Amino acid sequence: MFPKPVHKQRKGDHQNPWRLYRVFGLTLASDFHFASGLMPAEGAPNVTFTCVQSAPVPADWGRVGPSYVSPYRTEAGESVASLYRAKGFDVLRFARVADYYLWPHSIVCHLLNPAYGYLVEIRLLGPVLSFWLERRGVCALHASSVVVGGYTAAFLSGNSGGKTALAAALLRAGGLLLTDDILMVECRRGAIVGRPGYPQMRMWPDEARHFLGRSRNLERVHPHYSKRRIPIGADGLGSFCPVARKLDGIYVLERRAAVESGREIRIAPVRPQAAVMELLRHSFSPGLVEAAGLQPRRLSFLARMVRDVPVRKVVFPSGFQRLPRVCEAVSKDLHELR
Repeated sequence: MFPKPVHKQRKGDHQNPWRLYRVFGLTLASDFHFASGLMPAEGAPNVTFTCVQSAPVPADWGRVGPSYVSPYRTEAGESVASLYRAKGFDVLRFARVADYYLWPHSIVCHLLNPAYGYLVEIRLLGPVLSFWLERRGVCALHASSVVVGGYTAAFLSGNSGGKTALAAALLRAGGLLLTDDILMVECRRGAIVGRPGYPQMRMWPDEARHFLGRSRNLERVHPHYSKRRIPIGADGLGSFCPVARKLDGIYVLERRAAVESGREIRIAPVRPQAAVMELLRHSFSPGLVEAAGLQPRRLSFLARMVRDVPVRKVVFPSGFQRLPRVCEAVSKDLHELR
């Protein structure tokens, strides 16, 4: 196993770059400088993370070949991501970018090309940590989650499906952000709970201008795309919920350019079998999970999830001006569920 780096910050020791952060319900120790607004933490870390310029172990793990190859390709025709299984650790390879070595208590990123340094954090806070948590029984969903009037709702949709905009509208109405884009879910003391992410959202410029009043001077998530980092809290939007929350309702969003006259917003229950399929469709890194042999456990968990948490479908019209009415409908429905 890769040795754990020294992470404890001694009083007055300004040469030690290691810090403790709270993210996805984990205490993370790292010497990496994060652009995302991760919350500071205390206590013993669950996992350490560092980024290095040379491989931490000999690269003979690659001789066996990958157990998973992403169907998505780079411009050079290579698979975007691959999973290698080695004795005692896994390696997630992102073609020509970085190799992530995953041990039970350590994650090490070997950056293959410094020009792609901006991707280190994006990959860690996405597929890498979600896969690391899946191996520990925590399910990752492509969802946002907000605490509304004391109840907690999760919103599922595809890219540009409206989950971030609806979550932001609920924050403006007084809700608390639990997480944006990735929701880590587990069973805890007999209840289905969602873990908090970190106090930041990602928005397109038009969303940022609507909810925050500006888009300039906001840091880009990715240098080649226009999405911006939106801080939650002071000098940003709304407030953050830093503790795990029992889920009270799951909403599958369907945003349309136009809907039937007189029925602008429709909320209806989803049958259990269809609900499981929706959760599968919106699960994170399904190919990795299946390659690691974790799919049966995920299916069993999702089946229990739809038994314990109501799943609803929300059909609503596009347009920022309509979001307050959608918020009212969802808040009312969430209250009636409980």
